[in-house]
Amino acid sequence: MPIDAEALRALLPEPTDAPGPELAGAGTADGLRFAGLQLTGDATGARFLECVLTDCDVTGVVFDRARLVSCLLTDVRSPAWSLVDATLLDVVAVGGRFGALTAHGAQLTRVGLDGVKVDFLDLRGATLVDVTLTGCTVGELDLGGADLRDVRLVDCTVDSLVLQGARNRAVDLRGAEVARLAGVADLRGATISAAQLAGWSAAMAAELGIRVS
Repeated sequence: MPIDAEALRALLPEPTDAPGPELAGAGTADGLRFAGLQLTGDATGARFLECVLTDCDVTGVVFDRARLVSCLLTDVRSPAWSLVDATLLDVVAVGGRFGALTAHGAQLTRVGLDGVKVDFLDLRGATLVDVTLTGCTVGELDLGGADLRDVRLVDCTVDSLVLQGARNRAVDLRGAEVARLAGVADLRGATISAAQLAGWSAAMAAELGIRVS
């Protein structure tokens, strides 16, 4: 199971306040607290080790290929946040609001999202291992071509779920209210509820070329 926020707080050493909002590409932040900041600069290829980001705005700061290890994010926000090809290990995000969160090709291991709101969550081609979304509100969740292992959605609302080309192993979708589903054939390996099966039956029939009259 991915670590939750309280367990992560207990494990993290007391962080030191970051010297300022400026981030440097390929730099390393170790044991720092970023609190109430409008972050600036570039975090491409940067490393964040045992860091805490609280009430931060990351607008315009690119985290592509960044590595976040044992980090706690609370109420982080941005109209658009890019984490393309990033690596997240033992990371928990609580709250926060994003227009678009782009993390295609990323590696997420033991990651928890709790109460996060995002209009478009792009995880195309990403690898998710032991990941839980709890109480999240997502406009479109794009998992096309993703490798999903031990992934759970709990008390989540998803307007549109895209699964084309996804590979599922121990994926539990029963806790998600999904209005639209694309990629019915790629549900193989996922667990869904009877209500979801009934709700998606028309889309399943259409995608499989079955006429119902």
